[in-house]
Amino acid sequence: MKFTQKLTITLLAILLIATAAPAQSRNLVLRFRVPFPFTAASTTFAAGEYEVTQPGAFLLVLRNVHDQTSAFENVRPVDSGKDSDRRATAVFHRYGKAYFLAKISDGSWRSTYDLKRSNEEERLTEKNPARQPQVVSALSNGTIVVAESGQK
Repeated sequence: MKFTQKLTITLLAILLIATAAPAQSRNLVLRFRVPFPFTAASTTFAAGEYEVTQPGAFLLVLRNVHDQTSAFENVRPVDSGKDSDRRATAVFHRYGKAYFLAKISDGSWRSTYDLKRSNEEERLTEKNPARQPQVVSALSNGTIVVAESGQK
């Protein structure tokens, strides 16, 4: 009887591990280089190379590759495929010299996430509600793309 119980528990453990491994392999992993300091949620990051991983469904970890500074970011998926252009990218809102991380994508709409605005970005928009941020994207290949006014 004990042998059967141990065998059953062992088989269940193997099945759980085997089903968890493929799910983890689908998680987002993205690297990009940012040539300017920026804010994500309540953390300010220096210019540098960053890695984004996804430990949970609506949770991303942003980590500076050089100094290991990191932060957890709660995210929400975008509403549709319109917000993805098939390029791995980190999208920032720029107000003057201040940059705020707004979106992360591996290029597919299923792995494109909006980040919550930081308190600092909220204060900037409250002061001048008509002020629109300039959208700046850091692509995974190191290219920086600045959208024309009015484009996102």
